[in-house]
Amino acid sequence: MSGLAKWVMKKRLNAVIGVMAFGLIPMMFWLAAAILGLVVLRKGVKEGIPVFAWGCLPALVLWQFQGDATALMVLIDVMLLSYLLRSTTSWSWVLLAGSFLAVINTLIQPLLMADVLEMAVTLVQKVMTTEGVEAPARELIFSQAVIAVSIFQVVIAVISLFLARKWQAGLYNPGGLRTEFHQLRLPIVFSLVLGGMVLIGESLGGAFLALSQAAIPALVLPGLALVHGVLAKKKIGVVGLIAFYLVGFFILNVYFANILVALCVVDSFVDIRSRIQDKSSNSHDS
Repeated sequence: MSGLAKWVMKKRLNAVIGVMAFGLIPMMFWLAAAILGLVVLRKGVKEGIPVFAWGCLPALVLWQFQGDATALMVLIDVMLLSYLLRSTTSWSWVLLAGSFLAVINTLIQPLLMADVLEMAVTLVQKVMTTEGVEAPARELIFSQAVIAVSIFQVVIAVISLFLARKWQAGLYNPGGLRTEFHQLRLPIVFSLVLGGMVLIGESLGGAFLALSQAAIPALVLPGLALVHGVLAKKKIGVVGLIAFYLVGFFILNVYFANILVALCVVDSFVDIRSRIQDKSSNSHDS
């Protein structure tokens, strides 16, 4: 994909063509969003606005004829988050803002995608009835669908932004994204805010559940970054990462995310990576 990134950055017309073309291809809107993110990260909002405007055209067409505003929402989220990342150079701010965007999206999702959400609710009820399981109330399924779609859109936006940053690093700062990811650590205040969202959502439930569900991805990612950073300092490499993910997904299973959230919060307070000597330092000392 580095060839695509080089071509996009040659001139604005290329970026416009890329964002419109991938916006029209089914399920490829995330790549259009990554192109937009790259333009904003490298050239700023002024250069990104025309690309964003043209990219919104196919997204608006899909929304009009299919009722699915996901492509449009992802473009909007990437536009906002890429501007924030360019301004602050901080992934912590991106994750915190992404959580707030997910919560805001839950408020407007029923207005934007009512028909699609209703179809999803009907499908879930039909599947559960067919399997002989008592289906929850329609309103409960609808609210869960709204939360799931809102978080999905922001997660895809963050993934697209990571891809855009990867392209930018590959073209102008090789290895830059890897260093940024390994150093990703939430400030204490951010961890407290996100942790508070989780506690409020889990305690009050109902509509407040959106707070906890929106905050969890922003706490999981720094936990993953911590593990990657520690393994990199110890020069453990790909084998260690593969073992980590195998244990996480197949042994820890449902507790995997909880452990990563706990690691993220602890790291905010004690900065685990700064307390661990890298392998080269240990070898030199001996």
